[in-house]
Amino acid sequence: MDMHGLGFALATYFIWGLLPLYLALLKPASALEILAQRILWSLVFLLAWLLLSGHLRALMRRLDLRLVGLYALAAVLISINWGVYILAVTTNRTVEASLGYFILPIVNVIIGRIALGERLSSVQAAGVLTAAAGVTYLCLGAQSVPWIAFTLALSFGFYGLIKKTAPLPAAEGLFLETAILALPAAVLLWIMGMRGELAMLHGPVSLDLLLAGSGMVTVVPLITFALAAKRVPLSTIGMLQYLAPTLQFLIGVFVFGELLTEAKLAGFAIIWCGLIVYLYGLARRPHPAALPG
Repeated sequence: MDMHGLGFALATYFIWGLLPLYLALLKPASALEILAQRILWSLVFLLAWLLLSGHLRALMRRLDLRLVGLYALAAVLISINWGVYILAVTTNRTVEASLGYFILPIVNVIIGRIALGERLSSVQAAGVLTAAAGVTYLCLGAQSVPWIAFTLALSFGFYGLIKKTAPLPAAEGLFLETAILALPAAVLLWIMGMRGELAMLHGPVSLDLLLAGSGMVTVVPLITFALAAKRVPLSTIGMLQYLAPTLQFLIGVFVFGELLTEAKLAGFAIIWCGLIVYLYGLARRPHPAALPG
């Protein structure tokens, strides 16, 4: 196991787990504005990073149609993920969003097995099946398709696959993704401004600073995620991902006061048991099989 990669993964999930607390401070702004602001301020932060590090010129030399197409697909997936997640948090559905990230590890394990040939031990497989049973229980108990949860899981699952196989370093790849999204984001903000729907520059300075800071809050965990995806098997990344939604779940219930029924609690408990079993299997298997990425 690459310990640096594991450290990057843990840092990523702790930041993402606490993200609802930050997004809640932006609630005077609409979900669409927050999404567009995240994209543009992320681009500004990354551009400064690449200029200071001297990597921007090297990135420009590597650009070709195939590379741009690959990262355009990644950009679409991450924008869908961001938009739906922001919508969930700003409409008091943080617990449902956390369910999406409980489903995500199962999606990652399936993708890792089919697309990358990653293998699980019998104990790890038992953990995955247990977690899947908990997710199924929660979906059946909801008596409806939790579209927010499944959209978050599928969009980020396939985004993770692209980042696992993409050729650019973490910061350069994310810069290209946000550059592709910048024009649509700018047009969206211009339209909202014409309609008088923008919160930025029309509220307290603290809100403006928080919206600008959303770029750094967005970029840092995505870079650490990309670094982790290069070093750690996707199946392991998938199971460690449970750390973030557990924090989101706790924030949704104990900070935001969202409703938690006994049935929901039972479903989450089954998922946590699956995680414990998987991590036990991971500890017994020091050299998990994976293709180099």
